[in-house]
Amino acid sequence: MPAASNTPPLRDTAIVCGAGMSGLLAAAVLAEHFRRVLIVERDRLPKTPALRNGVSQGAHVHTLNGFAGEGIEALLPGFTDELLAAGAVQIRRNKDVWFHDPFGPTPIRDLEIDSPSMSRPLLEHVTRARVAALPGVEFLDQCRVRSVTLDESQKVKSLLVATADGTQRSLQAELVIDCTGRATRLPGWLKDWGFGAVERQQLQIAMTYTSALFRPPAGWDWTPAACLIGPQPSIPRGGYVTPIEGGLWIVTLYGRGQDIAPANLQGFVEWSRGLPHPVIHERLAQTKLASDFHTYGLPTGRWFRYDLMDHFPGGILPLGEAICAYNPMYGQGIGLACAQALALQDGLRARSGQDLNDLASDYFAGCTARNQLGWSIMETADLMFATTEGERPADIEARWQFARTLHDLLPDNPELHRQSLRVTHLLDPPSTLERFKVMG
Repeated sequence: MPAASNTPPLRDTAIVCGAGMSGLLAAAVLAEHFRRVLIVERDRLPKTPALRNGVSQGAHVHTLNGFAGEGIEALLPGFTDELLAAGAVQIRRNKDVWFHDPFGPTPIRDLEIDSPSMSRPLLEHVTRARVAALPGVEFLDQCRVRSVTLDESQKVKSLLVATADGTQRSLQAELVIDCTGRATRLPGWLKDWGFGAVERQQLQIAMTYTSALFRPPAGWDWTPAACLIGPQPSIPRGGYVTPIEGGLWIVTLYGRGQDIAPANLQGFVEWSRGLPHPVIHERLAQTKLASDFHTYGLPTGRWFRYDLMDHFPGGILPLGEAICAYNPMYGQGIGLACAQALALQDGLRARSGQDLNDLASDYFAGCTARNQLGWSIMETADLMFATTEGERPADIEARWQFARTLHDLLPDNPELHRQSLRVTHLLDPPSTLERFKVMG
């Protein structure tokens, strides 16, 4: 007779709304606990790497920050090797990045953080293939969620969805994860269900991104491989050039307010002359355009404070930009989605074989610290600019002075440089900088 297993039986069905990176990471967690994981997506999902309408920022620069890389690897072991084998370029921070922060250039040195660079379509393609291979995972694309119904105990009972041919279906699940990003309707549903309005923190950041792919000159061997120029309050333009699959560069130029990089070759290259440093313009001048231009306007950065609500329905949780959608210039989105997916994993493991009605409180508690760190990074940087509107923290001037002092100390202190990057890459909390006694 086989030995009895101590592993609790799998739960029945979970549903993920949205097949972007946050939805795929959520599904990777759920596949450990549910017999069936259904991913509902409004787009037609491509069979090969391709842009799609539901990922509005998909044509712009994507790299995995330190925590994102570690988080995805923890959820999908071997993922990094597969991504690099598919063509992604490994960027070593800051050995392979010429980085100009709001106060000027920073030292080029190996800070021991790997940061793969690739197109968003390739990143999604590799991740989607890994998740699709997990037991019980199914994709239902070209399908829109119409409504969500609660039962008498205020737990999610069913989702009403509409398929591409207009047919409506009712789907039952023990747990629903909202990964619909900035299009989330959960705040409105909570109000309709009687849970009240969710508090939000928000900044009007008025950012616009313009991007295209370029082919570098034959035999190029420029070091470092990538260039990132952050805007300065007096010169509110920024840009990022990084190698990706296929021997191409992706170039994203971003401006604030009405200062928008043109979506044509001559205007794009000329606009780059106005960046705080000429290095990106010099590279662009030697390349050939290899794609159409894409522009993405981002008016706000916002954080829904579900963690502050007194009550929350059972059977539904938001993840990714459905919770916090910050300024993507800081590369935090996928890292924060990883932190939330790992908090979901912890909560499900702690409740193995138990009811999930109280999952929300521990889930939000488990990811709030990194959500707060991401917000603080965006808030500190974006409030330097006159075009940003929103509440200014009482300590904002002290934060700016701290950042300036930190920048000035970096050339002579490699360990401080490394630790400060670990904070901005969401790997460590800001408290780890206290031992360096940086005075603002």
